[in-house]
Amino acid sequence: MAFGDNRFLRGLLTAVTATALGGAGLVLGTTSADAAVGCEVTYATTQWGTNSGGFTAGITVTSTGEPLNGWRLTFSFPGSQRLTQGWSARWTQLDDHVVAENEAWNGTVPLSGSVHLGFNGAWTGSNPPPTDFAVNGVPCQVTLVPSPSPSASASASASPSAGPSRSPSPSPSPSPSVTPSPIVPVDNPFAGATGYVDPDWAADVESSAAKVDDATAGKMRGLKTTSTAVWLDRIADVTGGPGVTRTLKDHLDEAVRQNAGYVTLVLHDLPDRDCRSLVSSAELHQAQGGLNRYRTEYVDAIAALLARPEYRNLRVATVVEPKALIDLIVGTSTAIFPCQQAQQSGVYLTGIQYALNRLSPLPNVYTYLDAGNASLAGWDTNFTQLTALITETVRGTAAGMQSLDGIATNVADYVPLTEPFLPDPNHTVAGQPVVMSRFYDWNPHFDEQDYALAMRGALVAKGLPSSLGVVIDTSRDGWGGPGRPTAVSTSLDLNTYVDQSRVDRRPSRAATCNQNGAGLGTRPVAAPVPGIDAYLWIKRPGESDGAGGPILPEGSDRLVDRVCDPKGNLTPWSDTIRPTNALPNAPLYGDWHHEQFVMLVNNAYPAL
Repeated sequence: MAFGDNRFLRGLLTAVTATALGGAGLVLGTTSADAAVGCEVTYATTQWGTNSGGFTAGITVTSTGEPLNGWRLTFSFPGSQRLTQGWSARWTQLDDHVVAENEAWNGTVPLSGSVHLGFNGAWTGSNPPPTDFAVNGVPCQVTLVPSPSPSASASASASPSAGPSRSPSPSPSPSPSVTPSPIVPVDNPFAGATGYVDPDWAADVESSAAKVDDATAGKMRGLKTTSTAVWLDRIADVTGGPGVTRTLKDHLDEAVRQNAGYVTLVLHDLPDRDCRSLVSSAELHQAQGGLNRYRTEYVDAIAALLARPEYRNLRVATVVEPKALIDLIVGTSTAIFPCQQAQQSGVYLTGIQYALNRLSPLPNVYTYLDAGNASLAGWDTNFTQLTALITETVRGTAAGMQSLDGIATNVADYVPLTEPFLPDPNHTVAGQPVVMSRFYDWNPHFDEQDYALAMRGALVAKGLPSSLGVVIDTSRDGWGGPGRPTAVSTSLDLNTYVDQSRVDRRPSRAATCNQNGAGLGTRPVAAPVPGIDAYLWIKRPGESDGAGGPILPEGSDRLVDRVCDPKGNLTPWSDTIRPTNALPNAPLYGDWHHEQFVMLVNNAYPAL
């Protein structure tokens, strides 16, 4: 994009670092034991500061001798380093000796299996890497992935506003005699890159294609190579557990195998998430220590994986906590108690800031914070409050405004990308502006693209970088098929004019669950218009938004969510009937919904 130079500057600073490292080479394969060692350790760092500063270390421990049932990693700092914060282990330091003992959830490591942990530290004078790693007293073979030298780091942190948030570090070369090329952050991670294709989604598409006529099946199979996001809805999606067929590491390994240029990850596990939902599927709860688990078992585990050298050439776009911030605004304004609790505790802001602090320093990771959508945040009051809340959240991170690469809008929602026959909210019909119609109700943002660019502009005006990008979820916003209008209405009745002209066929913009009549939207594409990094399929088309009743899946302990009940009313406290427009008999959240996928394919716009 041609919007500012923040991400370009990161790339320039990386090039400076590469020049400083040009003749240094790397020390690899340092071994502190003979061929009978039972463990391997990879130690990768990112460092900043001159004469003193900080650093982040990612450690991968692989069992090569026998399975581990409980582990204790030890090493010694050879310089004046000190441990300030660790994750995915219980960390202690006495003098220069450091001990990391397993948590209850990651103590078992199978043969050839790995565990990922890490820490933040501080240093003065110099920051040489430790080499005497041992597990349960057994010395390990060690691979060092060094940080840029202090002089290079000084160049990269010359701008006070940049801080440590983007101090790119080189990855190991094939041999010590070859200097590796550094990771160069790009302005738009999607440009010129092929997206990761999730084999699980492709398999779901094939399961539907096997049930329909040949013509529809052909359309479906043509989508199997479309990139979709990977949702990390629970800790097990990252580290593995019951019901998980593919962990984050499995996805990353498959992306490398595909030679994909980028993968999109959705972080969606805040404590007490989805506070406006009556049947929230939140895994973690603040009252039960959820924030600490979110940090150590979820975010830290994600960051440790993404820092591994084998993924250095994979651009990782992270969509951080969909709907969280806008839920705080809408939920508290309507006195929804769980949202009031989340606001008072600060758990959403604290959790998001922690995620940005851990992800933004990684040179191949790009952070996109959820910024609502036109339906929820388009009203002037909500728009202003959300802009302020996003700014406050980002400003409170360690790197400040530099910790955010962009915003994501319309995630898992249905707002059309454009409303071609309603381009002007101030257009009048019989003397009345269309913005005051029943459907828009004084919300001036009719379509998602206008909203997203307006939000981007407002955030830049508040001090976020002018390079701020936008991604829009177009997975289910197509609204094609026979119900799509082909011309502007000629009615002189305001509500009739709007209803006959809008491509959004929902009875209300508050209808958000398994919407009847929706269609696939614009296929993923990079840099479609200035200011927008990409249109993406973030919500996997065909996955249910929630159980839709009237009959729940057999054995389910879940309740029917009012907004997913096809016979429900969005405002049961009011005499006004606002139908949910939800499809009947929908499965649980995240499960494959064959009938919905058939509908989305048939109503795709542009048509398949």
